[in-house]
Formats: sequence, structure tokens, C-alpha cells
Amino acid sequence: MCKKNRLLEFELPRGDMRISLHRMTQFLFSMMFAGAVAAQQSVTLDSIGFVNLPGDAIEIQLSFDSVPPEPSAFVLDNPARISLDLVGVASALSQQRFNIDSNNAQSVIVLDDGSRTRLVVNLDQLVNYETQIVGNVLTIRVGNDSPSIGGVAAVGQIFTGIASDADNAITDVGFRRGDDGEGQVIIELSNDRVIGSVEQVGSRVYVEFINTTVPDDLNRRLDVSDFATVVSTIDVLGQTGRATIVIDVDGAYEYVAYQTGNQYTVSVRPPVIDISVADATAAYTGEITGLSFQDIPVRSVLQILADYYDFNLIATEAVSGNITIQMNNVPWDQALELVLRSSNLGSRLEGNVLYVAPSDEIAAQDQLELEANRQAEALAPMYTEFMQVNYADASDILDLLIGNAGAGAAAGGADLGGAPGAAPSSGGILSPRGTATVDPRTNIIIVRDIEEKLEEVRGMLVRLDVPVRQVLIEARIVNVAVDIGRDLGIRWGGAGSAATGDSFRYGGSQAATLEQGNNEVARQVAIQNALIAGEAALLQALTDGTDPSLINTVVGQAIAGISIPIGSVTFPDALAVDLGVEGAGASSFSIGFTGNSGLIELELSALESSGNGEVIARPKVTTQDKVEALIQSGVRIPYQSQAGGTAGGSTTEFEDAVLSLRVTPQITPDGRINMALDIRQDSVAAGSGAIPAINTNQITTSALVNDGETIVLGGVFREETTTTETKTPFLGDLPYVGRLFKRTEYNYRRTELLIFITPKIITDINIR
Repeated sequence: MCKKNRLLEFELPRGDMRISLHRMTQFLFSMMFAGAVAAQQSVTLDSIGFVNLPGDAIEIQLSFDSVPPEPSAFVLDNPARISLDLVGVASALSQQRFNIDSNNAQSVIVLDDGSRTRLVVNLDQLVNYETQIVGNVLTIRVGNDSPSIGGVAAVGQIFTGIASDADNAITDVGFRRGDDGEGQVIIELSNDRVIGSVEQVGSRVYVEFINTTVPDDLNRRLDVSDFATVVSTIDVLGQTGRATIVIDVDGAYEYVAYQTGNQYTVSVRPPVIDISVADATAAYTGEITGLSFQDIPVRSVLQILADYYDFNLIATEAVSGNITIQMNNVPWDQALELVLRSSNLGSRLEGNVLYVAPSDEIAAQDQLELEANRQAEALAPMYTEFMQVNYADASDILDLLIGNAGAGAAAGGADLGGAPGAAPSSGGILSPRGTATVDPRTNIIIVRDIEEKLEEVRGMLVRLDVPVRQVLIEARIVNVAVDIGRDLGIRWGGAGSAATGDSFRYGGSQAATLEQGNNEVARQVAIQNALIAGEAALLQALTDGTDPSLINTVVGQAIAGISIPIGSVTFPDALAVDLGVEGAGASSFSIGFTGNSGLIELELSALESSGNGEVIARPKVTTQDKVEALIQSGVRIPYQSQAGGTAGGSTTEFEDAVLSLRVTPQITPDGRINMALDIRQDSVAAGSGAIPAINTNQITTSALVNDGETIVLGGVFREETTTTETKTPFLGDLPYVGRLFKRTEYNYRRTELLIFITPKIITDINIR
């Protein structure tokens, strides 16, 4: 032992000895591990083949160097795939992914992790499968309905077995936190033939097992919020014919579900945030590399990069100088760019050849090439083409062709009686030699230019000469009015004289007292005439020798023959207080007292009116996207106005009272409609004088509305209350009694204006 130690000390310093021993130990362990792996992977997968079978089935044939082990399999339904593990099998295939031309399977992936080989069959949807081992060949039939072979059941038979087996059950449900903070729900099943299906609904993940029971002690809720994962609770529900696991998740998440034997695992984690967007190397796609050179010529560095990364290189004689480089984990195309930049070099990629030269030399070559292109363009032949514009205005297209500076020339040419002159190019897409003109009658643009520019004009017309979508805008203007009026009034009237016969008289006015006096005079005159007639009849009876018993009768008849007027009072002259209701439809109640010498009348009148009105106006207009439209209907009211100041004379002018809708719609990329609106509703005011008064309601606004949606743009609510009282001075102010000398008028008016708007995008109709 001492001799060995002295030998180590002689050959190596102490520190190096420790390093060498450590490396030797690692080497021995690696050799032992390699031997163990070699012992485990005693079977090698040599080849894989595919055979299409009838009925959209496919057969996958795996050939090994010896008899393969029985595969252990599990199935996923989202995404649909079949996974088979071959323990102790190594893969000698040259690639890992094999695409399949089948209606059932998409591809097969072969993965070797050193201890086993996993075969993953990616499916469009879950189908039956079976496996069979014959000698050194493992055959997998996907989409075959025949019975299973080799001990691995088909998917369809798995479901059949579950449906008929009452012993399928969930034996345990557990939870743990993964290494990356994910929440893992682990479901232990009674056997590996129980298949689960997973569905994501909002913030919950549902795992369902058909024809599976849940023991009573597992039918509960698990609170796992203390594990600090996105999973908060787990509900285990035993239902008739199935078992359901409900996983509640907080916030955004992503999940993966897989089954290994009789263990079903659902792993839920927050979404991975991509932080590589701001990476300085994100714009480069080359392979990551490392470079380390000390004072080496630039030409040599370029040659090394070209040889190693297999690209063609041409470097001019002016490429010179040395460079020192130390770069790690850098894309090779970024390294190439940095080498060129540090030496003031530029590059041009022409096909698959990289041309490298000093930057000023490349700039000079570009300038010469540009000048040559200009000369070639100046000598290129000119062609004339008549281009039909179907939907757009040809004059607008012409402005785009020749640029803003030529718009005036184009417009001027268009006025020459249909023979517009050519407008030279100025800032447009035409060449300096190119010209363009418009025929307004046929909406055709006549372009003369080289073929390259004509092709650009054709491409522009394809993009711009398209039909513009149209919008139907419907406005509903609802005007609701409520009117209530109450009017209560009273009238006092009459006339008379004193019962004592004195000359005192009373009445509602001088006309009434004068009429009362005239009535009294007429009555006295009639009485005198009756007395005279009676005396004349008595004298005549005595002269005629009439029977004395009949004389009184004759005299009475003569007196009765003279009418004695009672006299009447004429209204409204006899009214003392006139505070009645003026409405024609008023109701009234009247009482009066009359005597031999006078008359008194009292009339109480009242009127109550109410009205409800609703006016709906529905203007509609259809217009194109971003094109203003106006629709209006109404009346122009003429009136006379004075002209020339005080010089006299008059002119007829007009005042508009219209219902109008002015709108400019704009269809947004997401299918909504942005509108600039101006809506007016005018009417002539009642009782206008010589110059009419206009009642107007107007709204000017801008609104963003979904297609076909109705919104309320605005509303005006107005309420008016008016109380008018008319009374007789002094008498109307008396308590209680004053009500008999008043008239009260009450008016209430409420108006409400609402404006609704409904835009609709008109669907294009293709006529074939």
C-alpha cells in the first residue's frame, strides 16, 4: 500500500491525485451502469413496417433480434393515443417519428429512454386495437374488430368488459404537489381495464369512469388548498353506472391526463409563460454554437463558418484584417453578422451563395445596379392597357396611380367633354414615363407604361376595386305626450228693484238696471191700459143695458185682454260676476231665485280634459361603408320678410320643418358598426305668427353598435305644470266665501322623446 501511495505522489501532485481518483470512480460507475443497461436492454428493435388492411385498419409490424417481451399498454382519449411499453428493449431505428397514411392513425413515435422502448400511436379517435407476438415479430392491428391476441385487449373489448364487470371500482384517490408546482390527482383503480375520459368545463376538470363504483368512504370532498397549487378541491362522486372526479381549479391552467396500469393521473399546472420574446437571439434561427479565436484572419473565420455550417461563400480581395472572438451559446448566423460588423463588412445572399465585401463597396455596387435598372426602365418598351373599374370611381383610382400632385391635372382633364388628357406620374406607382387617364363615360382607366408597372396597377385594382359592404340604419323616434287640464269657475247674475216700489234698482251692469227700469215702466203702462179698457167695457155695458149680473164678467174680460209684462233680465248683461269656464265642452250647474221685483242666478261650471298621444317616426336609410347618407321628409314653410331695410318691399323666404337622419357608418374588423349620427325632428309650433316658430328635437352623437343590435341614443323628458287663478277683487279674498268669486285653471303636460337606432350589415348576395 505504501508503495502504491508513493507511486501516486511521484506521478501527480496531491490535488491532481484527488481529481484523477474522482474521475476514475465516475468511469467505473459509468461502466457498471452501462453494463446494467446492456443487461436490461437485451432485445433490440431492428425495423418497423406498416400494412394497410380493409376497413381503414392498419397493421404495424415490429421486428426484433430476439423474442420481445409482452408489451404493457395504456390508452388516452384526449388526445386519442395508444402507448405500449417494451421493457428491456433498445431501439436501433434511424428515426423516431413515422407518419402513417390511414384514416384511423396519424403517426407512430418510437422513444428509447435507456431502459425501455415506448411505442406511441397517435389516433384521430379511439378505435380498437390488438397485439400478437409470433417469433421475433410483434404485430399491432389498429382498427380491427377481431378478438384480442397476446393478452392485450382491444379498446372496444375494454369497454365491453367494463360494462359487464361489476367489480370495477375506484380504490383510492390521492393528491400530491409535483416538482414544478403542479397539482397531481392520483386515482387508484381496481384493475388496468378501467378507462377514464377527461373533459374541461370552465374552471373544472371532470374525470369520468363508466360502469365503475365508488366506496362510501371515498365519496367525499378533499380540500387540497394547503398544497399551494392551482387545485383547490377534489370531489369524488359515486353515481349510478359511473364514477366522477370533479377537480376545481383557481385561475388559468393547463392539464394532462394519463394512465399507467391501474393508476390514473391528472396533472394540473398554471400555463407556461413564454419569456423568450425579449431574447436578443430570438431573431436568429441558426444553430447555437461557440467560437474562440485569437488574432485570426477574418477570411479564415468566414471560411471556417462556411465549411462547418455548409453554405457557399465568396469574399472579395478587400476582405482583410484579423479578429479575436470568444462567444458561447450564440446562433451561428448572429456570430457571422457580428464578425462582418466588426470588420466593416457587408453581405448579400444571392440564391445559396453568400457574397462578402466591404460595406462601401457593396453600397457602390448597389448604386450602380440601381442606376442600371433606371436606364433599363427608361429604355423598356411602353404598353397601353384599358383597365375596367367595376365598383370604385375611376377618378379616385387615377389619383392613387399618379399621386396627389397629379390630382388636379386629372380632374382638369376630366372636364374636357369626355376626352380627358393624360396625367403624368408624380409620386404615384407609375414610372416617370408612365401616363394614365380616365374615360368617365365607361369608367375605364387608360394606362400607358412599362410591363412591370402595368402588373403593379393590375395588382392594385384587384385589391381596391371590390364591392363595399352596405349598412341599413333604422331610427325610431318615439314622442309620447300626456295632457291633463282642469277648469272650475262660477257666475253670479241678476237684476231687480226694491219691493217697496221705490226707485232703487240693482243689476250686474248699467244695462241690467236700465232694463229693469224699462220693464217697470212697461208694466205700469200695461196696468193703466188695462184699467182704461175695464172702464170702457163698463161704460159700454151700461149703455147697452147689459144684465147687471154680467157686467163684472164683461169688465174682467176687457182687463184680462191687456197683457201685463213681467219683464226679463238679459244675460250676459245681467252678470255681476263672470268667472265661468270658457271651454265649449264644459259642464255646468245653475240655481236661481226670482220674485216679483228681481232675479238672482248662480252658475257653477267645470271642465276636465286629458289626452295621451304617441308619435312614432321610423326613418330608414341604406348606405355603403364610410359613405355619408341623408334622408329627410317634411315641409318648407313660406313667409314674407322685409327686404332692403326701411326701403320697403318684401321677399318670400322659407323655413324648413323636417324629419331627417344623417349618418356615416363604419364597419369595424370585428363586425360591429361605428356610426356618426345626426337626427332631427321638427314641427310647426301652434299659434305661430307671421314668421313661423319651429319646435325642434335634435341629437348629434357617435355610437359603436353590434350588428342588428338596438340601442337608445338618448331621451328628453319634460314636465310642465300651470295653475291660473282669476278672481273678483276683495270678494275673492274672503275666507270660504271667496271661492264663490274665483275661477281656477290647472294644466299639466308631460312629454317624453326617445330615439332608438338599429344598424344591420347587409349580407352580400352572389348571383350566379
